[in-house]
Amino acid sequence: MGMVTGGNPAAGADKFGIPLQNHFVSSVYSSVDKAAGCEINRLYVEEDIISTCKRGCFYCCGQYIQTNIAEAQALGHFIKHEFSRCQIEDLRIRTKHWHEWDETRMDRRGASHCDEPIGLSAYHYCPLLVEGECRVYPVRPLICRTHFVCSDPSACRHSSDPDSVVDNPKKLATILDVTNPFSVRIRDRVENTGLNYTKSIMLLPHWLAIEMNWDFAISPQCGWP
Repeated sequence: MGMVTGGNPAAGADKFGIPLQNHFVSSVYSSVDKAAGCEINRLYVEEDIISTCKRGCFYCCGQYIQTNIAEAQALGHFIKHEFSRCQIEDLRIRTKHWHEWDETRMDRRGASHCDEPIGLSAYHYCPLLVEGECRVYPVRPLICRTHFVCSDPSACRHSSDPDSVVDNPKKLATILDVTNPFSVRIRDRVENTGLNYTKSIMLLPHWLAIEMNWDFAISPQCGWP
C-alpha cells in the first residue's frame, strides 16, 4: 500500500485533546491476540472444541461493529499512513453508503425502521471489508479480535441478510474472559483523559468518518466540547 502524502490531518487527536496512542493500543492488541491464541489452543486440547473462524469467512463483518475513541484514533492513523489516496477515496464512498444504509434503519431520534424492507448490498458490510478481506487487519478493533465461534459460520449472518439462519452462533465466551484484563487497559486510558469511555463507544463507520474528518461524520458524546 502506498504512503499518503498531504492527506487529512489527525483530526481525532486535535479535537479530543488527547494524543494518538498507537503504540499503547498496539501493545494491548498484541496481548489480546496472544491470550486469545492460547485459549483457542486450550479449548482444542482440553475440551475438543474447535473454532470455525478462518480466513475468507466474513459474515461477522455484516454485524454492527462497535469501537471506542482510542481504537478509532489508531485505526485512523493506520489508514492515513498506509492507504493510497485512491484507497482512501474508495473507503470514503463505501463509508458514506454505509451511513446512508444505516439511516434507512434508524433515524437520529431513535425511531426504528427495521420493519421496512431493506435490500442487502455490499455496503451493508463494514466499509473496511474489500473483496472478503479486512483492509486494516493489523489494527482491527478488540471486538473483532475476540469474536470466535464453534458453530457453522453461516449463523453469524446479520438478521437482515436474506440467507440468515435461525440459530444463533455459538460464541467461545472464555476468549472474552481471558482477554478482558488486557481490554480494560484501553478503557482505563480513555477514562484517565477525562472522557467518558462508555459514551465514546460508537459504531465503527461512525468513528471512521470522524477520524477521517469527512463531512457526513456524526459528533460523539464522550465529552468532546
